[in-house]
Order: sequence, then C-alpha cells, then structure tokens
Amino acid sequence: MDHQFTNTYTNAMKLLVSCFLITISFLASAQSKKNDQPLEILFIAASHDYGPKPIEDFSYPIDKALAFKPDAVFGENLSPEDYDALDRHWNKEAIDKRLAYLTKIGYPLPKNPKAFIARQYKLLRKYPNYHQERMKLAHALFLTHDFGNASYQFYLLDKLRPVFGAEEVAAFTRILGPADSLKQVGFRRTNEYYNIFHPIAQTFKLEKIMPMDCQKYNTPWSAAWEKTDSLYKIFEKAIEADTNTADYRTYSRLINENNDLQRLLNKANRAGKSTEFLNTADWDKYTDFGNFYGNHYLFGLKGFPEEGVRDMLKYWTLRNEGMCQNMVDRAREIGAKRVVVGVGASHRELMVKLLKAMPGVTLYTLNEYRP
Repeated sequence: MDHQFTNTYTNAMKLLVSCFLITISFLASAQSKKNDQPLEILFIAASHDYGPKPIEDFSYPIDKALAFKPDAVFGENLSPEDYDALDRHWNKEAIDKRLAYLTKIGYPLPKNPKAFIARQYKLLRKYPNYHQERMKLAHALFLTHDFGNASYQFYLLDKLRPVFGAEEVAAFTRILGPADSLKQVGFRRTNEYYNIFHPIAQTFKLEKIMPMDCQKYNTPWSAAWEKTDSLYKIFEKAIEADTNTADYRTYSRLINENNDLQRLLNKANRAGKSTEFLNTADWDKYTDFGNFYGNHYLFGLKGFPEEGVRDMLKYWTLRNEGMCQNMVDRAREIGAKRVVVGVGASHRELMVKLLKAMPGVTLYTLNEYRP
C-alpha cells in the first residue's frame, strides 16, 4: 500500500513539474515574441520653446503624425517611478516649488492616489466633458509626480477653458488655483508638447503621453559638463591669443562653419520651418558642435578638454540608450504597433542611430516619412 502511494505521489509530482516547465516555456516564448514584436516609429525632433508668438507651421509635423496613425505618443518625460528613484534631478528645485504651490492651495490628494487616478481615467473615458473630474485628475497626477501626463491634462483643460461656466471656474480655482495659475506648475504654451504632441494625442483620443526619459546619469553628466565648461574657457582664451597657429585656423574654420549653420537655422525660424530644419543633418552637426564644446571636430587641438568632452559624450550616450530602451519596452508592453516619438532636437542624431539598430524596429524620421 505504501509502495503504491509512493508511485502515485511520484507520478503526480512528475506531472506537476512537467506542467510547470511547460508553463514556464510558454511564458518565456510569449515574452520572447513580445520583445521581438515589430514596432514602427515616427521620430519627431522639436524645439523646447517656439517663443510666445510662434510663426511655426505646426501642420508640417502634425499632418505627418496624423497620417502615421500612432497607437501611442511618447515624450521626453520621466515616469513617476523613475523620478522617485532619483536622488538628484537637474530641475528638482523648480519642481519642488511647483509641488509646494499645489500643496499650498490645499485641495486634498486622495488616500489611495493610484486607485483614484485609475478611476478618473475610466470615468473620463465614458464622460470626457466632466471637466471638474479632469481637474482632479490633473491635480492628482502632478502631486504623484506624473508630470508629463499632468501637463497633458492641463493642456486639455486649457483648451476647454473658454466653455467653462461659473461653477467650473470656481472648481478650477479651488483645485488648481486662479485661472492663469498653470504657469506656476511649469505649464507653457510655447513648447513642443502644447503645439505638436498634445494635439496629436488629443486627435487620436489617447488618454496618456507615454514617458521615456532616463535621468540615471544626471549627476556624473553634470559633473563632466561643469568640468569641461571651465576647461574650455581656458582653451578658448589661449587659442584666440595667437591667430597665426594652425590650431587657430582649424578652430576658426569650424567656428565659421557653425555660424553658417546658425544662419540656416535663423532662416528656417523666420520662415516658420524650424521643426523641419531640426530634423536635418545640418542641425545634427550644429547641435553637436554647440552642445559639446566643439565635440570631436576640435579633438587634437592643443589644450582642448578632450577627456571632459568624452565623459560628456559617454553619459549622454547612456542617457539616450536608456530613453530608447524605455520607449521600445513600454511600447511593446502596451501592445503598440506604431508610435510617435517626440524629443528635444539635440537627441535626434544619436537616438535615430540607436533605434535603427534595435531588433524589430522600423524607424521613420520626420522629413523622410512619406505618408
């Protein structure tokens, strides 16, 4: 009897282990397929500030994005989890002031903000004109550090403000402060989100702007930047002191080439075509030279802080690799097949290169995309 029980037990355990291994194998296969899921990306490099009275033709990037028909829009924002994991952030002082402003207004954050936010999204999906509920959602998103999606909700509210009645104006003041208070939380009508990416998301009735930024390397990046900046000033003073050297002639030629690119940018700005220019190789060279103190173009010149620039490029690369990985992983996680990616234009050259090398990714840059 004991022998029969032992055999039965052993067979049952073998069956259980077999089922477990099959389940693990199935899950691994499903995850592998998810990781390889084809993803098409329309990459749009943009300006962080188009000025208080932009003359930009925003229909150029928007029309291409609308023809692309994305499942999601990604922006250069941190997820709440990624923000909370940082010990330092380059804009933390400003963000703390904004959080303090909303906290001072006194409208309470629900005890379970995560559940509340989920309920608000569900409610607004059914009743998009419940403006006061949208105000509560925007408030909760900001105070839980989902700044990108709070900004998107601020944008939607800003567009709706002309139809607010007295009760809604009073609610806005009670929850978010006076009518013009959105600037106190960093909301701007001059940036790329207000003018390009939020309108795209709104047209497709997308609930959220997906985050993809990576700031894990901000501290060493800042240290490398500060060190390079001080050394470059010494180099600049020394090389300009003697205009008869071969190094100076190289330096002068490259400065003049960069000034020519600046004139092309100015011309595009005046024509309302700056976004188009920000998506060109000319812009890539201009921003590489300007953001990295001459970059590799000045390597080898006497006194040039090459080590510091290489450190800057190292941490810049790591940040952009993190952004690309975040975006691709999160797009596949939500099952997106086609996404619009919006970033500050200085990221363009490196991110395009990185994304084109990622398995299963098909990337279209703004200017090359033909609907």
